[in-house]
Amino acid sequence: MASRGVPAFSAAALRRLRTKASLSQDELAAMARARGARVAGTHICLYEQARRKPQLPTAQALADSLRVPLESLLSTGRSDDMQRLRLLAGWSQRALARRLGIAQARWSRIERGLAALDESKFRLAAELLKVTVEQLLRSLDAATGSRLPRGRR
Repeated sequence: MASRGVPAFSAAALRRLRTKASLSQDELAAMARARGARVAGTHICLYEQARRKPQLPTAQALADSLRVPLESLLSTGRSDDMQRLRLLAGWSQRALARRLGIAQARWSRIERGLAALDESKFRLAAELLKVTVEQLLRSLDAATGSRLPRGRR
């Protein structure tokens, strides 16, 4: 069972990029440690086996060490996926929710399409996620789909 961490993290992408760079797991871990991550070669092994997922700062340090954008270490999915937008903007759920003035649990439900974002927060959320309001609305619509009752969309 994978640990808590970046849910969209791709074990296969990490392994592919590490081997392409001709790095051992220990070498990659040392490079990530130089960028502030608290990680060892055994962690890299667990990440590549999908038995653990790194926290966002560690995932960013791994991407920087491999000289690739963070997006390269995320599983492929819709480009307008709410979680993906948040990760690419460099936010944890807690930090983004705090900045928006809402509870982390509420943001989690918004990301999963189980709750709606207040309209008063659209502009700030778009700015924080580094997208236009229109892109944010498309992402929210895609996340929500038909999960919310008609009156809550």
